[in-house]
Amino acid sequence: MSLAGVSYFGVRILRHVRRDLADIAARGYTSVLHTFSENDLAYYRGTMAEIVAASHDLDLEVQMCPWGLGRTFGGEAESRWVTMHPDACQVLDDGRRVATGCLNQPAYRAFCKEWADAALECGTDYVFWDEPHWTVPAHVGIDDAERWACCCDVCRELAGGVPTQEFREASLVDFLREMTAHVAARGGRNTICLLPLTEGSHGIKDWDAVASLPGLDVFATDPYWKNFDEEPGAFVGRFAQLLSETASRHGVRPQLWVPSFGLTRDDIPDLEAAIEATRAAGIDDVWTWGYEACGHMTLLATPDSPLVWDAVTRALTRRPPLELRPTLELVRSVNTGDAAVPDTVAQASAQVAAAIDAIVERLGAGGRLVYVGAGTSGRIAAADAAECGPTFSTDLISAVHTETDAEEDDAALAQLDVGERDVVLGVSASGRTPYTLGALARARAAGALTIALACVAESELGRAAELAIEVDVGPEFISGSTRLKAGTAQKLVLNTISTVTMVKLGKTFGELMVDVQPSNEKLRERARAAVALATAAPEDEVSAAMAASGGDTKVAIVSLLAGVDAETARSRLSDAHGVIREAVADVVG
Repeated sequence: MSLAGVSYFGVRILRHVRRDLADIAARGYTSVLHTFSENDLAYYRGTMAEIVAASHDLDLEVQMCPWGLGRTFGGEAESRWVTMHPDACQVLDDGRRVATGCLNQPAYRAFCKEWADAALECGTDYVFWDEPHWTVPAHVGIDDAERWACCCDVCRELAGGVPTQEFREASLVDFLREMTAHVAARGGRNTICLLPLTEGSHGIKDWDAVASLPGLDVFATDPYWKNFDEEPGAFVGRFAQLLSETASRHGVRPQLWVPSFGLTRDDIPDLEAAIEATRAAGIDDVWTWGYEACGHMTLLATPDSPLVWDAVTRALTRRPPLELRPTLELVRSVNTGDAAVPDTVAQASAQVAAAIDAIVERLGAGGRLVYVGAGTSGRIAAADAAECGPTFSTDLISAVHTETDAEEDDAALAQLDVGERDVVLGVSASGRTPYTLGALARARAAGALTIALACVAESELGRAAELAIEVDVGPEFISGSTRLKAGTAQKLVLNTISTVTMVKLGKTFGELMVDVQPSNEKLRERARAAVALATAAPEDEVSAAMAASGGDTKVAIVSLLAGVDAETARSRLSDAHGVIREAVADVVG
């Protein structure tokens, strides 16, 4: 079975995490790694357990790594522990202390076990010991990597004198032996991810010594070729082969990580070659660091992160055609696509607000709003317009749309009776539908204000209108369809436009829908409830006011709030252009 995993870090607000995890699962990933830093250990332990549970709810296998723990593991997270425990930190051969935990110090080993216990309590499937290493001499001003190992009292005593490079490696292996045994004794599973080095300050010459550790389940490495200025195919291929052969000798699963951070579109062929070399070595458990190619992280992002993310996802997941995927996976994929639409719509908020203000000005002066669109766009617009009548007692919003698919190609077909006070809003997912473009051109010639709603950027429809709302939703779940994300976006935008326009025109009072047409028992009860909530009047007074107003919710509210009869209330509303707040301003302020 092929496994595809991705790291996820930096977000601790569960509702956002759930959305991202759903995206990860919908894209075909089977596994996720969550970073678990010292900050998380101190402040987010319960949250991390919820995040792991949310991952499991989506059938994602979970690994957790000690991100930056004691500064002896991979990751950018800072260490609180080294600040509070300087006596357990590494010491240079000239006596200077380094703000990094010493792998031989009992206090530091105890802390790492405490962290592992917390990870297991969170429910992780694997504890991922990520790039365990000693401090790099060059990072602390020492040019000779061979002359220095930690020279704290504990290391000197264990080494029987001045620690050597061989001692460093043996100590690292011993540290890992103790950690994996601790996790295994508690029923947990371990992954160790070694840096792609077999020599130097970070290197482990004897990978067999690590792969043979009791309690180890998965043996991993991360040959990030750009970090080492290496050619990807050969570099990744060499370590993939070493990893595969070593893991096979000791009966553990090999796992290899490729980078998607810091890459541009020009690096995509190298990325694909690296993944191909990994699979050629017989490794089917392949991961990437990290989610969305780390496009959210300034240091690691590139302008091409979205392209890289799509490319690495395709290469890792090797997803089958839609018709061959499980139903649950398809449902999640559609849902994930829809979930991204509100954020995209939110980015057009200023455009939507400008359109609403222009619409309100025209409708307040006696004009109308006419939606026009073909196909799905037209039907969505017609549905929104149809709901405005019973909801807001208005005939100010209507729709003109095609009846057949062939009609959308006819630029002269749409019949519009509009003038200078009116607004025509053209809706087209592609932004280039002839029917809608033709309608907008005639509306503009008639003096109507024209607004475009398209689901692509820099659209032809947008250029043809005086105001443009462009919500670029990206590729659809089914290529060529415009009724999915585009349809969702159009519905959201039109809902917003019609609703806020009605609010601005006085069709609501507070959060109450007070201009509803009480045409059935459900709506009559809703109207009564609105009067009761708006006035806090007793039930008998509400009933009397509703009867006197002839079922007119706004008249009943003004009558009760202002203490006047229905006819006076109706007059007040007329003078206030139907706005309750203005009709009772002398009473409620």
